[in-house]
Amino acid sequence: MRSSISPEWLSESCPPWCVVLHEQADLEPDRRHMSASLTVPVIELRGVGETSAPGGEQPVAEELALSLHRMAGSTETWLYVGDGRHQALELSVGSWSRLIPALDRMVGRAHG
Repeated sequence: MRSSISPEWLSESCPPWCVVLHEQADLEPDRRHMSASLTVPVIELRGVGETSAPGGEQPVAEELALSLHRMAGSTETWLYVGDGRHQALELSVGSWSRLIPALDRMVGRAHG
C-alpha cells in the first residue's frame, strides 16, 4: 500500500500505473515512477548479424518484459520492451504509438 505522505522532492502526483513507494531518501537517479512489468512469451531469432557462420541463427523461446517509467518532474513517459539481456527497445510512448500501427501492417503482410 502506497504511503499517503509524499517525499518533499515529489512535486506531482504519481501516474495511476506507478507502483513505486517513493521515499525521502531516494537518490536522484531513482526518483522515477515505474509500472509493474507485463511479461509476454515470444520466439526470438538469435545469431542474426553475428560474425559466426552463415545460417547460425536459432529460434529461442524467450520472455519479454514491458514496463513504463517516467522521471519525477518529467512529462515524458517511456516504455521498455526487452529480455533484460540480449535485446531491448526503450522508446517514448509517442514513438510506440507510431510504431505499433507499422508493426500491425508488417504482421499483416506476413500473414497475407
